[in-house]
Amino acid sequence: MPRTLAVSTALLWLALAACSTAQTPGFPPATQRSFTELKTLVARGDASDSQTIQLRWFAIEGAAQPASDVTVLSRRRGTGPLPRERDPQLSADRLVVISVDATGRELDWRIVPDPRLVRAEFPDAQGRLSGRAFQRTEVNLLVDVPNDPDIVRLRIYAPQLTNDGFILNLLTTVDLQ
Repeated sequence: MPRTLAVSTALLWLALAACSTAQTPGFPPATQRSFTELKTLVARGDASDSQTIQLRWFAIEGAAQPASDVTVLSRRRGTGPLPRERDPQLSADRLVVISVDATGRELDWRIVPDPRLVRAEFPDAQGRLSGRAFQRTEVNLLVDVPNDPDIVRLRIYAPQLTNDGFILNLLTTVDLQ
């Protein structure tokens, strides 16, 4: 009986370890994760100093998986502390950017507007306006993160609303070095 308990415990431990690879250094990031889990496991940095990272983002259309080419245009010290959000809220027109160190440990996360989305109104033949949303494939993205030299990578996720809350889908990973 004790051996069965030990085997069961070991199997449970292995199953939990396999499910938590998003937080484990050395493993690739999860392509999908819960926003609630992110808020619980990764504290937002209370940085008194910030840095602004400007990215050039080319999304590749028609790819089976989200694919993109991201170039770091600039990384400069910010003008002060990061703004504090008391109750950060997600929506379809936002992205979640997670700052990561060299071991894969998540250090901070931020919600930013999605620069790919463009809303426009066009008149029909009778002159009535109707709105449409477009998604651009080439954009610049500005991200303010803590001025922490340990931050070497950014993971960019898009939120998707489900019955259980928001799920984050990995769009791209950006190496800052």
